[in-house]
Amino acid sequence: MRRARLWPVALVALALVFAAGCAQKETNPFDPSQDPDPPVVTGFVYSGGEAQWSTDEPALCVLEYGPVGGEFEHYVYAATKYHSTFHRVTLLDMEDGVDYEVRVRSVDRAGNEGYEVSAQMPDSIPGEAFTDLTMTLAMIDVGWGLSMVLTTPSGANVLIDAGHLDHLDDVLTYLEDHSISYFDAAVVTHYHNDHYGGFGGYTGNPNTEVDGILNTFGVGVFVAPDTTNLYREMVTSLAGKLDRYNVDIEYVGQGDSSWDHPALAWDNTSGFEVTVLSAGVGGLVGLNDDSGDEGMNTNNDSVVLKLSFGDVSFITTGDGEHFTEYGIIDAFGREAVRADLLQVAHHGSDDSTSRLWLDNVSPRVAFISCAIIEAPLVKEEVLRGIRGVNADYFVTDRVVANTPRHAVPTYGNVIAVTDGSTIEVTTEEHVW
Repeated sequence: MRRARLWPVALVALALVFAAGCAQKETNPFDPSQDPDPPVVTGFVYSGGEAQWSTDEPALCVLEYGPVGGEFEHYVYAATKYHSTFHRVTLLDMEDGVDYEVRVRSVDRAGNEGYEVSAQMPDSIPGEAFTDLTMTLAMIDVGWGLSMVLTTPSGANVLIDAGHLDHLDDVLTYLEDHSISYFDAAVVTHYHNDHYGGFGGYTGNPNTEVDGILNTFGVGVFVAPDTTNLYREMVTSLAGKLDRYNVDIEYVGQGDSSWDHPALAWDNTSGFEVTVLSAGVGGLVGLNDDSGDEGMNTNNDSVVLKLSFGDVSFITTGDGEHFTEYGIIDAFGREAVRADLLQVAHHGSDDSTSRLWLDNVSPRVAFISCAIIEAPLVKEEVLRGIRGVNADYFVTDRVVANTPRHAVPTYGNVIAVTDGSTIEVTTEEHVW
């Protein structure tokens, strides 16, 4: 009976413990109403081209830098996309003898984003050129079209699409400025003029030739989507040009890689790999017939590549639409499609870059070729989706990170370089 008398006392004690626990309950870090403040940076240290710092709460960070008195045109990301309190990156595109200003932009789990402007940041840091191996992917501003240059760790150059013929000068200017005169390989993602036109070709008259990349640059091998899946041939004008310059055409399909397809073996550097996530999956339609259902759209023939070096991966998509995205996820699974940088398909149109695709790829950085000026309203949803997975976007007609669609255009090229653990994006604004 005495034990029974102890129950009320025990219940009161438990109630007090529970109440104390509730009173000490932690703030929900995912709720902006409970956590309204951006992270605070502390302990910033820079030495030998490497920067490290801490934040007072788990955060994603990007270090931005530029020459003292100039623009912040460099954005540096850690390859690991985790909210953390400790951050370390290597600055990959600095020049010796130049002093740089730096700042840190952080976003916490509640979505609070802000710049560190306290005395924690130094007035300037000395530039120190990075000399180890890197992989580079550059998106050239070619208006409504696509042209990218991959430079592998050993220095091989690969042209992925050549834009429309009307923007050939933009491609040639970039190549000249970056001292590129030969391509170990060239890739045409699919047969739409804004992707293959810049390679050049022939008009309806076989004796009338249109100049392009193939007239000026040597190309080791030309890679195209597998026509055995398409039941149609390469564009006649392009095929004729390749034949004239004795450039071998190699067709690739889903699952091909640098391990088993010689046309993709661009570099034997340890840690470098190329995988074809999709190619030639459009329907049995004519080259200019995109009126069928989504699975029969020529955009879905696009060669989609995953380019990996070390712990970093880039995905290039051409114009692949939702049909292509779903097929890749089904074929490879979430882990295999995870990448740090995503070339957003079809110029940011809303028939590509589904929320499912973004959730699976989970990029930290997105590149978009001429996304905002054309049909801006329907593309706003894509931009929101990119930001919704904590990625920054760079657009060739809005080169400053995450510029809203209504801002004044700033045209230029965007370039990503990685050493296998850090990703640095550099913007090159056109000066007209």
